[in-house]
Amino acid sequence: MISCAQCKEEQIKEEDGICPFKNGDDNLPLRCVGPWANDKLYYLKRYMEVFNTAMKGKWSKRAYIELFSGPGLGIIRDTGEIIDGSPLIAIKQQTPFSRYIFVDINSHATNALESRVRNFRRTNNVRFLTQDCNENIEKIRFNIDNNYLSLAFVDPTSMQIKFSTIQQLTRDLKMDMIVNFPLQAINRSYSYALHGYVEKFDNYFGTDEWKPVIVGNSDIHNIGTRLLDLYKKQFEIIGYTQVNDANSILVRGPKNIPLYYIFFVSKNQLAIKLWNSIQEIRSNKQRLLF
Repeated sequence: MISCAQCKEEQIKEEDGICPFKNGDDNLPLRCVGPWANDKLYYLKRYMEVFNTAMKGKWSKRAYIELFSGPGLGIIRDTGEIIDGSPLIAIKQQTPFSRYIFVDINSHATNALESRVRNFRRTNNVRFLTQDCNENIEKIRFNIDNNYLSLAFVDPTSMQIKFSTIQQLTRDLKMDMIVNFPLQAINRSYSYALHGYVEKFDNYFGTDEWKPVIVGNSDIHNIGTRLLDLYKKQFEIIGYTQVNDANSILVRGPKNIPLYYIFFVSKNQLAIKLWNSIQEIRSNKQRLLF
């Protein structure tokens, strides 16, 4: 296997993170991830478990939606360990969802995921869509209606998702969302935001109110926190009233560098209680003291 060090040296980078050197044992693509991905997946798996267990008696139709699903398996850089990605974690739930919708712009990723899912489950209730979610959101919505209680995982590698897409996806639907706020990617690009990235930032935040946050502000930590607050307020505007600081989880990488926030939004207070309950024991097995 060619090492991650060589990959970095050759400056090979794909926005969707597909490893250019290593395939899985099934000879299908893998997504390159850092060890910190296990933190994110820990909380996602825990919430899936409590979501399906608590809601199966109330909602026979429960959908899981992923807009950046990837190939289903990840490879941890440096160690080469292969881990289940979020789609396979969802598929392997003991109490399953009644419908799954996996979306990715990369056909290699969706084809690999479909092949892997077939090893675990019949796919008559699974949809694999090779699409740009920002351009085909109505096709995604076609697969569910208001009879479903849905859980959506919005996990871009950077700022690929437009807020208008989220607004369209959730319109008039009963849908909880776990969202990745790519803090490091935003911190790397905000200094250029007013010089060529205006449209990208406007699309991501769904507003231009990010501009006064960064103008004349050199404190990276302060900017990141304020932009996260702005992003959460956008969810409140579209009806997600159950948003607060306690629902955010900061995931850190090498040298304790903040990488991204995982936060949860819902229109239902019970869902917030479920999300808070899974945080009582953190991914490092330490009990959280509220």
